[in-house]
Amino acid sequence: MKRPSEAERINVHRDQALRYWRELGTPETPAPRYVVLCAFHRFEVWEPGAVYTAPRVEFDLPELPDHVDSLLFLAGREPFFAAPQAQVTREAVALVTDLYMRLRERSAADLETLRGFLLQVVWALFAEDVQMLPSHLLSRLLDGLLEDSERSSADDLGQLFRYLSEPEPRPRQGKYAGTPYANGGLFKEPHAVHLEPEELRLLRKACDFDWKRGEPAIFGSLLQGALGRERQWSLGAHYTAEADILKVVLPTIVEPWRRQIDECRTLADVEAAQLDLSNYVVLDPACGSGNFLYVAYRELRRIEAALRRRAEDMRRSAGLRRQESMALHFPIENIKGIELDRFAVDLARLSLWMGHKLSVDELDLAERVLPLPDLSGIRRQDALRIQWPEADAIIGNPPYHGSQQIRGELGDDYAEWLRSEFGIGLKDYAVYWFRKAHERLADGGRAGYVATNSITQNRNRGPTLEWIAETGGVITSAISTQDWTGEAAVDVSIVNWVKNPIEPPSAALLDGREVEGITPALRPAGLDVSQAARLPANRGLAFQGPKPVGAGFVLDSEEAETLLARSEADYRAVVRPYLIGKDIAEDPAQAPRRFVIDFAQRTLEQATAWPAALQILRDRVKHDRESNRDRYTREHWWRHGRPVLSMREAVAPLRRYIAGNRIGKRILFCWADPWTCPSDLTTVVAFEHDYAMGILSSRVHQRWARAQSSTLEDRMRYTPTSAFETFPWPPDPSPDQREEVGRIAAAVVERRQEICAEREIGLTQLLNEVDEGAYADLRALLDASIAPLPRPTGGPPQWPRTPNRAT
Repeated sequence: MKRPSEAERINVHRDQALRYWRELGTPETPAPRYVVLCAFHRFEVWEPGAVYTAPRVEFDLPELPDHVDSLLFLAGREPFFAAPQAQVTREAVALVTDLYMRLRERSAADLETLRGFLLQVVWALFAEDVQMLPSHLLSRLLDGLLEDSERSSADDLGQLFRYLSEPEPRPRQGKYAGTPYANGGLFKEPHAVHLEPEELRLLRKACDFDWKRGEPAIFGSLLQGALGRERQWSLGAHYTAEADILKVVLPTIVEPWRRQIDECRTLADVEAAQLDLSNYVVLDPACGSGNFLYVAYRELRRIEAALRRRAEDMRRSAGLRRQESMALHFPIENIKGIELDRFAVDLARLSLWMGHKLSVDELDLAERVLPLPDLSGIRRQDALRIQWPEADAIIGNPPYHGSQQIRGELGDDYAEWLRSEFGIGLKDYAVYWFRKAHERLADGGRAGYVATNSITQNRNRGPTLEWIAETGGVITSAISTQDWTGEAAVDVSIVNWVKNPIEPPSAALLDGREVEGITPALRPAGLDVSQAARLPANRGLAFQGPKPVGAGFVLDSEEAETLLARSEADYRAVVRPYLIGKDIAEDPAQAPRRFVIDFAQRTLEQATAWPAALQILRDRVKHDRESNRDRYTREHWWRHGRPVLSMREAVAPLRRYIAGNRIGKRILFCWADPWTCPSDLTTVVAFEHDYAMGILSSRVHQRWARAQSSTLEDRMRYTPTSAFETFPWPPDPSPDQREEVGRIAAAVVERRQEICAEREIGLTQLLNEVDEGAYADLRALLDASIAPLPRPTGGPPQWPRTPNRAT
């Protein structure tokens, strides 16, 4: 608790308490869920992991009996907070979005006018709650319109917006008395729209929310997501938690500034830091509706306040007079953004104007907030096609399109421009944003980005994180992978780095833990497997299964049985069980549940020997294939589009082969017989002996595969070239060791088959239950699977670089 004389410095203690909270948590022991700040007469209860921008509740000591429910966590019970801040934002947005949709459905005005009107209304809702408009002016106007049906909102609200747009004299009396001049571009075109009675009531209800308690950091994204839907919208679908945004803003902006403040030893040092801050520029080149920029601005104003306090402490210690005002501050114009969507640009500016007022109030600054400052530094352009403004910090969440989606999403011309402009071929879209950010930074500049975790894997890592490291970049803080709150099905990586630092950081933070350094694979320095070479002896053994290129090749069981029963030819030669990844993961027997027509490399003349199968392809496949852009696929319409001849040759002499699902939270392997045709969603390994099954199913190989594989959404994508061909096999196992590993592997397969058949469950469910402690006998077999082999001495496997072909 703080002495009453220090109550006015609660902002200082708040920052300190929240910093303690951030530093307390580890993966094993999370930080406490709640933080209580007390200055004797004033209480704040925070839940930083859920809402970082403001306390869940704040009250004075006499109000304590009314807020006992918010402190129930002290007694081990779940507390109750009357109106969570994020919920206030969502509910408020729901009302204004409902208003917009009603206006749009009845064509009250053109789309641009309606969106401009909505932005002006939202600012007015906020402004009257923070005393930027006098005496609840908007609420009183709406009450008058509801009482007098002869009046039109187009006149009354339109007049309010006109006064806000112009600096000309206002009436001294009447309902518009005291209306300030705002403009800032927001009211450059005052919009007048007539509202029907029900629409007026919606807007009046929105006035009842305390808009200063909302979260501007997510407000824009919520509104943008809401207005982007044609019929329905999901409020919160684009919500990015404050705690996640701070994983970029804190290490890239705040913590370097805190270190600089801590290093200030004299008043001259502080004044030099103040000058640096006044010239400090932050850029988000894909700013969307401004979430990252708002948080960065708010934190930099707090840094400004910390510098001011440091200066005053030094002045007091030196017996100097207190400085009444701070000549240098962090200007909001130093926040820069680029965004292609016009409405998102307007929302980003709106969020920052709101953030400006909230920061001024929070820090008790004598600073004008009207007229609204010029935010033309947030502009509408294609960021990759222009030169970015100089910036000390570049942050954000660049747009994501996989390399295979770019042509479909952005067009062939744009894809070819990316190839020629960056000279690295066609990669995931985020790759180009990483490169441009690093190129634009000056020495000592910092950047922090969120991207899908494919940025750390395979073909994307080389031209981004490895290239950044090769050109002077040092990763200072990273999250290797986590669920992103904005897209629940996507795993992301968060990367913060500095370019050519004068003094390389002595330590880094990876997944919340301090490490000596971070590799481009986002792993602790010294444990990097990202540079593992593809081993010549491993090539030609693992493959992605064939891809038919045409749904018409696939048959259900009834269709297949009809063909197989025909007598004019042996249809087993071209109608094969079709194994997909889901069969391996979900079918109790890991057996195919469908069939596929597969003419392999037969000519069309040869294919006529199975007329019924060929006719199905004529009816279902031929028409679409004839317009395919790939020449082979177009001209050989009866064959699989990607037949993978090398795989067929490799498995032809085997009595069985190993098949695994290519995509999943875990990679599972099973045996498949030669008649079975694997799909492109399976991995085929051309081994037939139990020893190979034991090695590939071992936890060592699973960990290796996870480190080397790319991802699809939140699932691992096993890639033969990176996950298998780089894998170092055990060192020269003796025949007895090989036999023992094979015996255990066969026992594992047999036992799991027994359980799956008895329970009618798949391997995924079974192994999830084993992880939870079920089936101790199977767990023991899995744990013993490679026990007979020589063990590495620590770190990643150091086994020789040749698989024993004798297996």
